[in-house]
Amino acid sequence: MTSTASAATTIDLQDPEGKYTFKITFQNGEKIEYDPGYYVEGRGGYVNISFEDSWDHQNTVDVKIEVEGADIKEWELLKKGFPIKRSYETTDEFALPFSSGCTQLKYCGSFYTVHVTSKGSKGSANLPFILVATADETDDFFITPTYQEIEYGKTIDFTLKNERNGIYSEIDHNEVKWIVGQSKSLSEYRDNVIIGTIDKSGVFTSQEIGTCTVFARMDGKIVDQAEVVVTCPSDKKADLQEVIRLYQLRIPEGPYHRDLKAGDVWPPFSSMNPGYATNLYSIANDKYGEFTCGGYQHQVLVFLSKIQSTPGECHLLDGYDFGPIEGSYSAHHAVVVYPKGTDWKRTGMVFDPWYHQKPEAMTISVWEDVFSPIAGDTSPGYRNEFNSTKDPNDYQYAAWTVAGDLVSESVELIGDAGALVGFGQCPVNILITDSNGRQLGAVDDSNMVFDIPDAFITKMADGEGGYSWYFILQNTDEYDVDITGFDDGNFEFFVMNTNTGQLQDYGEQVIRDGETAEVELDPQDSATPMRMPDGSEVIPTVEELVIPEISGSTMTLEDIELPGFDILLSIFAVFLVMLFRRR
Repeated sequence: MTSTASAATTIDLQDPEGKYTFKITFQNGEKIEYDPGYYVEGRGGYVNISFEDSWDHQNTVDVKIEVEGADIKEWELLKKGFPIKRSYETTDEFALPFSSGCTQLKYCGSFYTVHVTSKGSKGSANLPFILVATADETDDFFITPTYQEIEYGKTIDFTLKNERNGIYSEIDHNEVKWIVGQSKSLSEYRDNVIIGTIDKSGVFTSQEIGTCTVFARMDGKIVDQAEVVVTCPSDKKADLQEVIRLYQLRIPEGPYHRDLKAGDVWPPFSSMNPGYATNLYSIANDKYGEFTCGGYQHQVLVFLSKIQSTPGECHLLDGYDFGPIEGSYSAHHAVVVYPKGTDWKRTGMVFDPWYHQKPEAMTISVWEDVFSPIAGDTSPGYRNEFNSTKDPNDYQYAAWTVAGDLVSESVELIGDAGALVGFGQCPVNILITDSNGRQLGAVDDSNMVFDIPDAFITKMADGEGGYSWYFILQNTDEYDVDITGFDDGNFEFFVMNTNTGQLQDYGEQVIRDGETAEVELDPQDSATPMRMPDGSEVIPTVEELVIPEISGSTMTLEDIELPGFDILLSIFAVFLVMLFRRR
């Protein structure tokens, strides 16, 4: 399909399920062609949007994106998993990099996804698309070689030739202006990198690792182009221990330790595990945001990507692959490094600074002991972008999640109607059944079920052999909750009604392996008893939730433009009740 306009060009596209119309406007009036059913090997279906390259060596095109039927805060824009626009941002105009002279899109294409997370009736949707600039090609002139892969430090001799009526001739270099453009580092996180230079005689000298395009210009017109791939030198051996050493030098400790020593961390944060404290503290203290597990995961991915693309260091990862992973049913995120061609779930080394808020590396078996079950990261932005995220079996853990972190999920599910927000912890599994017999939670020690719509549940290892459970249920039904022990010990259970602000506290109770305690949750009755295995009943203490003041933060309620932020703080406060009532 082709669309042309003098001032601006707009194309209307639909996601594969036809839920939304996406209007993409090219601000400078480029002549656009697009294929809505384009398939990229190894990646799947995309909308291939192409336009003629102006050859002014600009690497971006100006676009405006609108989603009909979705608020601007209900969608985000990702480039190969990296957020360009987050859902809470209101910008809809972007300067997007595009691919040019890319003969194999699966390796060098500019891949984007508009991810809609609307809580309306249409729900979520994705529009994956590629931006490609087409060259002004000619049948007469051609560069040799047309494609060349070399190691860093090597050179290529380029020649421009001409074919007329079957007669071939070589063009004098004095008649050709050689240009290197469209430089792109192997790392998505390194910008403005020059992959190589070329002299008047057509000799290309590599300077960085990545891809670029060599153009031949005659009489002010580009007549042909060639693609160059510069790879890591193969004369040095890999050294994972050196990678770990650099990781420990370059990945910073979180601010928790510094603030704790300075006396700026107030109780109960001061006695918490550093990772859990950072996740909670980041809700109202912006400097902690990049040190949550997801923030640290991104830092480690950037670190490894830059190692892989830096000439003097890339050999350290020769023969290794890396990618994002998750554990505890998508509640925790980290990065794994493993030998190429092996199963990372058996051979991986996990880089996870979050737990102790400092860069640590451990074998996958050690990490799995704490954060089981493990899977490739199922976040929408990472799916199929790394070899660690391509196993379809891993997506059983994503069937019940929505992109975004736990707090964002909480606010979206609670909405205006309110909800029951519940917590349980220690050696127990939780299984919830609604009035229609649908279930949510653990059916046994190894399997989870997620049949209740518009509900959420997650668990994370508490470091003491048990779990911390967190769930959200809509305030429009009644629920039976089974709390089953998988070991002898004590457990706690709390439920908050976001409409009333009341907390049902069932206190600390004793349970044995295989025993089950039961409680019926009724949004209209905050005093329903818990039936213990011996037949006794526990009447909950009903408390009015008090929101703690958040100190040491540079943010105020006025600064945070998030809907339902009061609810967010309520959830935050219940986290504190859950984690510290025992202490």
